[in-house]
Amino acid sequence: MKKLLKRTSAIVPLAVTVIVIVTLAACSSLDVVQKDAVRAFGDVLGALAPENDETGAWRITAPDGKAWFVFGEDSVGMAVDAAPFTAAGLELSKLENAGEDSIIFSVPFDSVQAAAPGALGQFEADAGALRKYIGYHTALDHYNIDLGGGNMFEWAKDMPANDKDVVFVLNPEPLIAAGADPNAIDGWTLAKVSVDIDGKATEVDKLLKAFDLK
Repeated sequence: MKKLLKRTSAIVPLAVTVIVIVTLAACSSLDVVQKDAVRAFGDVLGALAPENDETGAWRITAPDGKAWFVFGEDSVGMAVDAAPFTAAGLELSKLENAGEDSIIFSVPFDSVQAAAPGALGQFEADAGALRKYIGYHTALDHYNIDLGGGNMFEWAKDMPANDKDVVFVLNPEPLIAAGADPNAIDGWTLAKVSVDIDGKATEVDKLLKAFDLK
């Protein structure tokens, strides 16, 4: 995992604050979401060839090479290239989750996740361990994994019907507090996103890096 999150000094786990996208009352409903989220993630793996290392961790990289999503037997995480943020005024030293030249978001596991061979097998095992962090974003027709603090990785439920097949989502507030101008970060778009909080549709600011993989 550390090698695949390259250019970082460490993976810094964040205290997970769950932003509820969809509240699922029953385990059976949750299982449906989990299973279809894995199915849809398989489509993403078909479009973005995953890389693997000797630790068994896998990485998919955004087409522009400036963000990546990593999943393995010990944690799931997302990292973004810090250069566009520092160019927009960010002081990396003010972020606890900054590596040498990346900003890192991750959720560690309490135990090793044994998996079937291949990237999809590992993700399926990870999804089982991260059930409570997997959600469905109705407004964009996306599944997502909450990585804490309002940061997440999203992927389309139906790639042919969606023009945003994968989206790296950041909470801009900590970045602004560390000096970044959210409107000047190259490759990222500041936008209002509708989320469901306590059963109420609420618009919040997010920084988005979205790609159509078709």
